[in-house]
Amino acid sequence: MAFAAQSLSERAHPGVPMSTLLATLGTALAGPALLLGGTYPGYGTLAGPTVPATVEAAVAASDPAPETGGAVRFNDPSGGRSRQFTLVRRIDRAIRGADAGATVRLAAYSFAMPSTAQALLAAHARGAQVQVVVDDHSSHWGAVRRLRDRLGTDTSAASFVKVCRLSCRGGRGNQHAKFVTVSSGSMGDDLVMVGSLNLTNFSSQRQWNDLYVASDRGAHDQLVDVFRRLADDRPQGRLAVRETSKGFETDLAPYTTGAGGDPIKRRLDRVRCQGTSLLSGRNGRTVVRVAMHAWNGDRGIDLARRVARLHRRGCDVKVLYGVGMGRAVATILRTSGVPVRDSNNNGRRVHHKVMVLSGVLGSQIDANYVWTGSHNWSDRSLRNDEIMFRIAGRHLVQAYLANFRTMWRAAAR
Repeated sequence: MAFAAQSLSERAHPGVPMSTLLATLGTALAGPALLLGGTYPGYGTLAGPTVPATVEAAVAASDPAPETGGAVRFNDPSGGRSRQFTLVRRIDRAIRGADAGATVRLAAYSFAMPSTAQALLAAHARGAQVQVVVDDHSSHWGAVRRLRDRLGTDTSAASFVKVCRLSCRGGRGNQHAKFVTVSSGSMGDDLVMVGSLNLTNFSSQRQWNDLYVASDRGAHDQLVDVFRRLADDRPQGRLAVRETSKGFETDLAPYTTGAGGDPIKRRLDRVRCQGTSLLSGRNGRTVVRVAMHAWNGDRGIDLARRVARLHRRGCDVKVLYGVGMGRAVATILRTSGVPVRDSNNNGRRVHHKVMVLSGVLGSQIDANYVWTGSHNWSDRSLRNDEIMFRIAGRHLVQAYLANFRTMWRAAAR
């Protein structure tokens, strides 16, 4: 049975884990009973090398959700220094481990961390190419000044520091994207690191943050292309980025919502609240968690109405917010019965820009997705350089849900 199912999986959906295919097919054909045995009601038992043609057709027509792999880490601003700065240490370690001849690229909004600047300079001294793009407000801080003095500002050179006065790819806003890539090194080749962290003491000690890490050629090359466009520092049209073969999906601001629509609105409109597989959701219901630093403005109100509608339709929804929750947004959510908490705990707040979904998204009944990065649910994020990075997999969703529960328990009610 395992041999036959594996062969079928590879033919119908190359690159998709067999467990995902079987779970999707099982729910579609037989419901929960499938995962308890090898019998498909109406299709017989899968045994030996032969797969019934009807089962093969069902697998080929299924829409299994992808799994991107990788791992996520979270800091804890309420803990000791080690737990507060764990994400900074991971970034520094990846940079210090860069091979001679490798290229390290770092995009940051707030950058004042001396250890990260030192790690970049040490990598450069060992023969790595080091390229940095930062927002203008960081340009007067010691870490950026030191890097600029050593690496220069010529973006045609192998190493440089580029300071964008407004958004790099737009005419307004800020350079707010936050990510690191390392082409090769001790933590793996084609390393990508994406999350909410600013490289400051305040971000580590007063804010909850996340950092996703993976070694993936497709995701790495996408972010390298994004970085190069940031370094160009000129107004550009909306950048369309294709989903990778592993299932990474990247969405980038700035943009106007008229041309391609708001990707968050489109995502929320595709969520269905009932009919999840055994490997997603909870008790048949789709689970949605939003941990958002800033959620406001006309766009925020529109998104709040969509989230409230999901709650009314039976999704399991909870919301945590940071300092930028608009009054109208909070009112819409609370009057609709959505469980909402201010994350404030002795001045420590959520800095995530995260939506977690486990359940039904479009035709996928086994969807386990996280959207993370720098993109707040606000009007301003449409003007900024922002990255919204979709990762996939049950283990990632479970990690984010556990982190959400930790922050929820610590939050003011």
